[in-house]
Amino acid sequence: MKTKGKIGIRLLFYFGGLIIMTLGVAISVKSDLGVTPISSIPYTMTVVTGMDLGIATMIFSVFVVLLQILLLRKQYKLINLLQIPVGILFGAFLTFGGELMIFLPNPTNFTIKFIIMLISTVFVALGVFLYVPTGFISLAPEGFLLIASKITKTKFSTVKVICDVAMVIISLVTCLIAIHSLGSVGIGTIVAALLVGTEVKMMTKYWGKSRDKILGVNNESKSPVNNNPLINIMEKDVYMIKSNESIVEALRMMNEKKVSGLPVVDQNEHLVGFISDGDIIRHLSSEHSIFVNSDSFDKLKFNTA
Repeated sequence: MKTKGKIGIRLLFYFGGLIIMTLGVAISVKSDLGVTPISSIPYTMTVVTGMDLGIATMIFSVFVVLLQILLLRKQYKLINLLQIPVGILFGAFLTFGGELMIFLPNPTNFTIKFIIMLISTVFVALGVFLYVPTGFISLAPEGFLLIASKITKTKFSTVKVICDVAMVIISLVTCLIAIHSLGSVGIGTIVAALLVGTEVKMMTKYWGKSRDKILGVNNESKSPVNNNPLINIMEKDVYMIKSNESIVEALRMMNEKKVSGLPVVDQNEHLVGFISDGDIIRHLSSEHSIFVNSDSFDKLKFNTA
């Protein structure tokens, strides 16, 4: 993924996405059905220690950055240390979002709580959808997901679902051990763990191209396996061998041209077949077993001097 130009728009998407994500987390706390997976571990820290959610988020960001360094070692780029101040900024936004939720009434009906929780997942997914492709420094958790996506060659949205579930399990076990209750984990957390990644995937499917066009994002793969026509990548020189040539000549030409096979033509240079090094080995194994029979190696004496 490459980004070019449109710095102002990318900054707008970046900070807008972060703010929308923090509102999603704050809304999930308001639902009282469990926080979204992205904040399940920080909120567990809040429940267990009593610290502010924003502060817990900052500490968690530092921990995830250290985890990235351990994972990448010498390949880790120092610029990614900027994820720490970005995490601090996100924590500040989160504290502010929590303050805004004070002005909203606390829901008491389960249906209303569930609807609020669903709304929170949309906010979080939209925030991820907007800010991740900007090319700027990501939040530490998303940075970790990007690394995992690259290493495992798995789609970001798929990796996010897996990691969300993992964070929920860690939070659940921690709360059960530390406070003997579910703590930050509730039905909303479980649903969000399954929904957010799926929602990001759906948003990318329907609006990804429009978003990338606005941001000036180029998603062309660097891989040599792309949509180039064969005419652009094929070898222009064609090597072939006539059908009346010997095996020795075929092997000599394969070795010289550094190919594993050759088209076979008749005297009029009409294609009649294809000979590969595998075909030759199979022929030798049937006609001259000494070439491939390991029992015959003791008959051969090698000069090792």
